[in-house]
Amino acid sequence: MKVSLILYSLRDMMAKDPFTTVEEAAKLGYKYFEVCNHNAVNDNGCGFGVPAESLKSILDKYGAQVVSAHIFPLERSDIKAVIQYNRELGNTNIVNPMGHFSTYDDLMLQCEQFNKMGKICADEGMNYLYHNHHHEFYTFNGKSILDIMMENTDPKYLSLELDTFWVMRAGLSPVERLKYYGKRVRLVHQKDFAWDSLAPINLIGLTPESKEMQPGQTVGMNPNSPYTKPGTPEYEEMMKQRAERMKIDGTAFTEIGFGIMDIQSIIDTANEYTAAEYIILEQDMTRLPTQMDGVKKSMEGFKKFTGLSWGA
Repeated sequence: MKVSLILYSLRDMMAKDPFTTVEEAAKLGYKYFEVCNHNAVNDNGCGFGVPAESLKSILDKYGAQVVSAHIFPLERSDIKAVIQYNRELGNTNIVNPMGHFSTYDDLMLQCEQFNKMGKICADEGMNYLYHNHHHEFYTFNGKSILDIMMENTDPKYLSLELDTFWVMRAGLSPVERLKYYGKRVRLVHQKDFAWDSLAPINLIGLTPESKEMQPGQTVGMNPNSPYTKPGTPEYEEMMKQRAERMKIDGTAFTEIGFGIMDIQSIIDTANEYTAAEYIILEQDMTRLPTQMDGVKKSMEGFKKFTGLSWGA
């Protein structure tokens, strides 16, 4: 697999100066990038008002390229415009970065929508993928949301960007899940879990009862959430609450190769069992002075492992 970087890892810097941020990351040696647009209601591109030709020009200068795009909320975006933007970048992977789940019937309706969206992407020469968090491993009648999604969608129209960190935080083995989903996995997201975390590893429990969805329970991110409305008072309040939570939750994250995850086994398994071409660093949080310091240290950590390529 080739090592890639999702620009969510540099989101604060991107918000201030996306051009300089991308250039600095490319100078570090990252050749493959995943853009992260959480403002897809208002922006068809990478979320920061950046024209495709401008972003591509910077990347071309360093022999780098965009290989994937997180688009949220994808179901409220202008998908044809999103596809055109990514086509201009040379990217063929469109990722739904987070879902919202409540009932089994609603999940079935969403599976229909995944197939429809995937067909639109396929007809335009694009791959459509779903990125998991821990909550896709809650269950309906003992079967996980993610397994139900995979069983009720066409592999031609929906693939996986498997985030191994969130698999582990659902009490499961990333290695075993990579083997289980196999060639359905086209991209891998990688973080590392801090050995001194104040937050628990397992977020959903170990018993069947703790994992089973209950009447009235909802998990994930609503596409109509204040999160999709930056600049509003509701958004600012949500971010304030999140910042308070992250005083504990944020301690779970550390740089690649400096935590407790068996990343070499993940790499080996992904290379052998899946169709993943890229392993993508997602540095959610860092304790270092800047986000760029975090992705630089994770680059150093990645270089401890075998079975990876950094590109030209």
